Amino acid sequence: FHFLSGCGVGFKFLQAYSMVNKLPFEDLQEYLDLLAVSIASDIVPLIDENRILAYYGIIKLNKKPRVGLKAIITAAGIEDKPITVDDIVFKIGPRINAAGRIESGKQAVELLISEKDDEAFLHCEKISSFNQTRRNIDKIITEEALKETLSNNDRYKYSTVLFNQDWHKGVVGIVASRLIESFYRPTIILTESNGFATGSARSLSSSLAARRSERTE
Repeated sequence: FHFLSGCGVGFKFLQAYSMVNKLPFEDLQEYLDLLAVSIASDIVPLIDENRILAYYGIIKLNKKPRVGLKAIITAAGIEDKPITVDDIVFKIGPRINAAGRIESGKQAVELLISEKDDEAFLHCEKISSFNQTRRNIDKIITEEALKETLSNNDRYKYSTVLFNQDWHKGVVGIVASRLIESFYRPTIILTESNGFATGSARSLSSSLAARRSERTE
């Protein structure tokens, strides 16, 4: 199956290891909630194996999520209703991603491996703060990029390529997706990092998936 998420590949590796070493599949069930979050957040096709893994993962997410995911669900205000794929895409996933965009993915890892409620709560507070920061930065940079594009629209008839050394590299992909929505043409957003130009590109063929993955709360 060629459409596994990164976490899906890891899960299949664990499954193969368990089969070779005659370990019960039940030992892997505790990871299904993480797997469902990965499948939904990565916007991989919900077909075949992904559909089955996501189905059982969401059951686990609703019945008995790990401590870290439970903290995110509470912070997102969705603890009193059934968790859906959309909840993962727009509520849970963005909070996990925000840590890596703003500071370091380590904070998200610490949250997801937490075993105590109070520990998870502290990590989740930091991640929620990162998510708010990400939203604020995203809004400011998007406004600047839109203004730059509109003021030089003749230059960007066929594609949009913008560079600003002060833009935060963690959100340039989101900004590129937003400009695709506004102008519907290939877009590259660049900034400076460690003396190099770095950035993100979006094409029209991937714009639908990008819009869905970047339409965060």
